[in-house]
Amino acid sequence: DATVPAGPTNAAALRALPAALSLAVVAYAYVGYPLAARLVPRRRARSAPAEGAPLPFVTVLVAARNEAPVIEARLADLLAQDYPEDRFEVIVVSDASDDGTDALVAAVADPRVRFFRQERRGGKTAAINLAAPAARGSILVQTDANVSFSRGALAALARAFDDPEVGVALGEVSFCNADRPDVAGGEGLYWRFESWCKRVEAARGLLAVANGGIYALRRELWRPLPPAISGDAAEPLLAAAAGRTTVIAAGARAFERAAGSLGEEYARKVRIIAQQVACWRWLGLAPLPGRIRWAYASHKLLRYAAPAFWAFGLAAGLAGAALGSRAAAAVAALAAAPLVCAPLGLLPLPGPLRRAARVPLYLAMVNVAAVAGVLRGLSGRAQAAWETAVSTRVPPPADPVG
Repeated sequence: DATVPAGPTNAAALRALPAALSLAVVAYAYVGYPLAARLVPRRRARSAPAEGAPLPFVTVLVAARNEAPVIEARLADLLAQDYPEDRFEVIVVSDASDDGTDALVAAVADPRVRFFRQERRGGKTAAINLAAPAARGSILVQTDANVSFSRGALAALARAFDDPEVGVALGEVSFCNADRPDVAGGEGLYWRFESWCKRVEAARGLLAVANGGIYALRRELWRPLPPAISGDAAEPLLAAAAGRTTVIAAGARAFERAAGSLGEEYARKVRIIAQQVACWRWLGLAPLPGRIRWAYASHKLLRYAAPAFWAFGLAAGLAGAALGSRAAAAVAALAAAPLVCAPLGLLPLPGPLRRAARVPLYLAMVNVAAVAGVLRGLSGRAQAAWETAVSTRVPPPADPVG
């Protein structure tokens, strides 16, 4: 058979191929991977102890840096948990606070509350490194000072460890200011998508991340971590390397305020991404089971690399368009759409339109933060200590949904 030479149409399509492949990688990171994960068979939980088995002793660890506006409410919320009073304790570690946080904790007249002070600022991980060796619990629960728990959250976390395969259990966090248009169309929507992804992964034994607001770890798996690496980034991976799984504990719910400004949220994202990249550099992927390597690389690392693929796709699409490829021009237009639409999120539009316009603005911010976070993480500049976002330090209502 005679070979038919590539005509102008085929050549134009080939010019669009590099751009299309680059955007396909971005699409896989955000959409393709979660859909592929759904095809993985569900994990079968091991048999749990008989109903009525005693709950384990739990230690709740709270690292606090200048948390005077919220620390009293946080402790009252924890001490009101529906959990046997003689089966849990709360350890607060002040990270060199200078706003009266220490005095507020010391004033709590409850033997379940213990207090440590870190004289030099070291950040959350250093604070946990200081307190965890003194913990009496076989389960370590980590949380933040601006979070509140549903009354049964502690019991739900503890019961997750009835399954001997479980190494880490996390709860689900909801934003109590999610009705604000800026939150609903930005972090709130992204967080709901992230929560759905985590549920998909947890049901299939693929979950390799936690949430610093509410998660628990078997004491036997805890180890001191480098100060610039957060526990919620490293401990699910360490558990997987030890042959344990990470699950979402049904009924373990937490509530907090989302950041009130794009600037605060940007700073938080940069810090989190830098710590995740630092964690990957520290631990690597080799110790992890194959399924966890795939999940972690797809869910986290590939998303952090998405801006590079997107930028290459846009540049390749524009180059192909300059050579006369309509297909390449279409790909370039698709890549440019979020940039063109992002500024609309800054306009004072009515409620529904404002929520919709905040989506491309938030996605643009997330990807800019990914670039900054990756550069910090790769250069060894991940932050161990940071200032809290002022807008998030308003006590959330106690157990908003009962």
